[in-house]
Amino acid sequence: MRDQFSRRSFIRQTVSVGAVGIGAAALLSACGKKEGGGGKKKAEAAAGCTDVSGLTAPEKAMRTTTSKYMDVGPDPAKVCDGCQLYIAAKAGAACGGCSVVKGPIAPKGTCNLWAKKA
Repeated sequence: MRDQFSRRSFIRQTVSVGAVGIGAAALLSACGKKEGGGGKKKAEAAAGCTDVSGLTAPEKAMRTTTSKYMDVGPDPAKVCDGCQLYIAAKAGAACGGCSVVKGPIAPKGTCNLWAKKA
């Protein structure tokens, strides 16, 4: 005798497998994000210094359009940690700051506002 599946049972199984897959992916992506003190540092290093979720639209525009900030500078002589506007990263943090450009700033990043440290 031949086993036949109805369209309804096929859809139920497909949706079930998809839901399990999405749930597993969500659990795996959450792994390691709450590891005490070192988890945040690892997440920052992995994501780079590009998380601008806390910035307003004008601050994002200043960062990308006006100053043309890049996470990695093409000229090693003109990187952020050699700029007088750069604010050094706190101990254990991957990203520093800038007195003009808002948001996390990579030490080896650059922008068109770069000014050599005095």
